[in-house]
Amino acid sequence: MKKKLKKVGSILISMVLGAIGGYVGGGLIARQVPHLSVLDIILFILALILSYILHIIIHEAGHGIFGKVSGYKMVSYRIFSFMWIWQKDSKIEFRRFKVPGTLGQCLMAPPTYVKGKFPFRLYLLGGILANLITSALIGILCSFHSPIAIAFIIVGLFTALTNAVPIGFNDGMSIKVATSSEEQQYLLYMQFEVNYLLNQGISYQELPKSFFELVPSIPTQTYFNDSQQFLRAARFLEEQDWPHLNEQLELLWSRLDELISLYQIEVKKEMIFSLSITKPEDQRLAQLWSEKKVKMSLKQPLMGNKRIEAAYYYFVQNDDTTALDCLKAGKSLVNKAPNPGDAKVELKLNEWLQNQILIRRSDPSS
Repeated sequence: MKKKLKKVGSILISMVLGAIGGYVGGGLIARQVPHLSVLDIILFILALILSYILHIIIHEAGHGIFGKVSGYKMVSYRIFSFMWIWQKDSKIEFRRFKVPGTLGQCLMAPPTYVKGKFPFRLYLLGGILANLITSALIGILCSFHSPIAIAFIIVGLFTALTNAVPIGFNDGMSIKVATSSEEQQYLLYMQFEVNYLLNQGISYQELPKSFFELVPSIPTQTYFNDSQQFLRAARFLEEQDWPHLNEQLELLWSRLDELISLYQIEVKKEMIFSLSITKPEDQRLAQLWSEKKVKMSLKQPLMGNKRIEAAYYYFVQNDDTTALDCLKAGKSLVNKAPNPGDAKVELKLNEWLQNQILIRRSDPSS
């Protein structure tokens, strides 16, 4: 019930923001209506689409610029599925990688954490500020006379508003959560630092042990706390500690409706893997395997997805041929892993699962 109310609230807020954007945009464009031709209207619609793409680029660049001012350093910059990653040798590598529920991301390595002095606000606000500043500049330079300029301004204001007002897990919500307590600020720092270390080729087992000591849910459980739960699950996964992996995933499963949508899908996928190994007769498996959103997510060309499919085909359906095909396909995707740390872990799991299949093939009685 609580989640449904939150969802309704988010929809209402989005409608209000849309109404505000429509009112402002309508007011601006109404002044041009007597002078607009059919071609102008078509150009205006095209300008809205192009402006939307431009403001995504500007928004993520804003995070990068204001993050740099705050002492952060670049890790990766992504627009849609186009991703640029900063390497150890200062080279920039391009790859394709998609994160469901997000149109772009600018991830950066944080400065050293100092309790009470962690600079997160300007970095998180950077995208919003960039949208507002560029919209204002276009407004000043064009004096609101060009329909194309008006389209750019409308989209800029809408993008800024929808990211500033706390909804889901946007910038505004992250600022609100991080501002709520020192514990939440530390969890935010930890997310940034873990992403940086994984991009440096550090695996979960090699991360500082303190990162796996649960941070209290103060003032309440947030998606920052949930992120640490996933971090613990990732370590158990790498260690092939199936009992503790099961336990961690069951904890997340028990709160499934409270998790953000992105986390819900990830829990379901890893539950398929974990249950396939430890409880292949679990009734939840068939439901999870057939769920539309899960199947769509598993279609993404990622090593982890092929690992999950291989485990299901082998342990649940006893189809070792298809399982081996999945693992072979997974190895070919190593260069598409989100970061070198994840690639290292997935290769290790791929090899373990392949060995399990080959051993049983050579000795069916084992």
